[in-house]
Amino acid sequence: MRSQVAAASLALTLAAFAIFAASAASATSASSASSRASAVVPLDTLLDRAAWYLDYFVDEFENVVAEERYVQDSTMPLPSFSPVGGGRGGGFPPPPSPSDAARARHRDLRSDFLLVKSPDTLALVPFRDVIDVDGVAIRDREARLANLFLSARGASVMEQAERIGAEGARYNLGNMRSTLGNPVLGLGVLQRTYQARFRFTLAKDDRASAAGVSVVEFKETSSPAMIRGEAGRDLMAHGRVWIDSATGRVTKTELQVEQPVIRASIVTTFRLEDRSGIGVPEEMREQYTFANGNRIATVATYGRFRRFDVNTTEDIRTPLGTLVDEWTGMTLVELPPGRFTMGSRSSEIGRNDDEAMHDVEITRPFLIGQYEVTQQEWRTVMGTAPSHFSACGSGCPVENVAFDDVQQFIAKLNAHVARSPESVALRQAQGDREQSGPVGSRQSPRYRLPTEAEWEYACRARTAGPFSTGENLTTAQANYNGKLPYASFPAGEFRQKPTPAGTFPLNPWGLGDMHGNVWEWTADWYAPYPEFSFANIDPHGPASGEKRVIRGGSWYFDANSARCGLRYTHAPQDKGFSLGFRVAADRVR
Repeated sequence: MRSQVAAASLALTLAAFAIFAASAASATSASSASSRASAVVPLDTLLDRAAWYLDYFVDEFENVVAEERYVQDSTMPLPSFSPVGGGRGGGFPPPPSPSDAARARHRDLRSDFLLVKSPDTLALVPFRDVIDVDGVAIRDREARLANLFLSARGASVMEQAERIGAEGARYNLGNMRSTLGNPVLGLGVLQRTYQARFRFTLAKDDRASAAGVSVVEFKETSSPAMIRGEAGRDLMAHGRVWIDSATGRVTKTELQVEQPVIRASIVTTFRLEDRSGIGVPEEMREQYTFANGNRIATVATYGRFRRFDVNTTEDIRTPLGTLVDEWTGMTLVELPPGRFTMGSRSSEIGRNDDEAMHDVEITRPFLIGQYEVTQQEWRTVMGTAPSHFSACGSGCPVENVAFDDVQQFIAKLNAHVARSPESVALRQAQGDREQSGPVGSRQSPRYRLPTEAEWEYACRARTAGPFSTGENLTTAQANYNGKLPYASFPAGEFRQKPTPAGTFPLNPWGLGDMHGNVWEWTADWYAPYPEFSFANIDPHGPASGEKRVIRGGSWYFDANSARCGLRYTHAPQDKGFSLGFRVAADRVR
């Protein structure tokens, strides 16, 4: 059914792509107007970072559903279908007859908003399923879109989802079947495959935006256009995007299109989702101005972001597998490949000069210890008890071990696995189910220390602040010297010794004591971070050096030492009562 708006040639169709903006690890890179002016990033570099960033989230942010509240207002009454409450919403009712349509100026919709990867283009496609209209329930909340995509994939499923979306679109003011109302549409201009169709220029800084955010203007110049009008007519888009200069994260988009009878503007702002570290749409504002003088203004807000294919806790976290070494009792968590920003922003309190921000890519999954290696685990493998705090108990981390001692531990552990591969059990989370079984010789782990990059990737767990807990770390969250808190935060407890594994809450990837307790050896020799991007793909430290990198802080040191980005060193032969380690591993056949 067409509305007055559609009759005025508004029948805009979305391109068959949509990229959802998010950030696993993102931060601003300047702290004042002067630093903003002195750290101008070239346009080509900005666009490359933004494209790289968006590619990552096309892969990472599939099957996310949110609750959308979509408020629409018109200066003139428009034909608008009024719902009858109490329906189950399982079928596809016919369009309303003219007698069913009332004229309205205001509409308040609540919907499930879902992003699904297209089987044809591998891009993310948005769908809406209306839950209620002006407070009247359209259907029970059976999450039918989510259930539809969980049950099957392919073109037929996409068609069914499109039918669900078309059913809900009839409740828009004017019964508009298609609008520009897609909060992630403006991101598409930055996708690598689309950039060639646009002309980009650096614009003046927006003083209302955060430091380190650059504004880029764009204008579409080549067909086929990203947005099509009636009869497939190209509608050339133009507008602006706000890009974090250091990471490529998009904080705001503004997209405009015009044709003789209508002008449209869509502005979306994004916020950081604290638990997942993903940037999600916060608000979308649309403005449609028609030749007849009518204006439609909409405001959409988004909340309750969750993956519908993980579990019923509605948490965006990735389902992670675990591996249990039954000889030692160690549990390792398997982390997915991904990209993140390593280092710390220039405004971060306590930052050192060797913490330059740079993008890093981890291309393969790897395993890392859920906790630091304990005294009991060390004794099982080595038959010795080197810890200064032996009275702390078998569940406390082993400490007072040199780098070479750790290498001997790892060598013996690998030798045992080679002799008895059945001693390692794999438990792979799949939604709310779990599969268990022996790894065997087909997928045995090869133990090692984590690289410095892997360690920080695990510590951050897709968060972007000084700590995985945010802007502060309390002594209720980690074991450090509470007399020396971070920044201007209050002092806390100083326990004066290590604490047993599992004492404190886990980070978003289910890892314990990444902050504090004991320092942790990494595999890398210390050196400044490399300046070339190719060196930041699965990076390792230099081939030789004088000191090894240690990470994480300890019970004896201040909160600042426990920051995700802080680097510290020790010579390989050094030992100490606050220096331990956790293992990493790779699967080998």
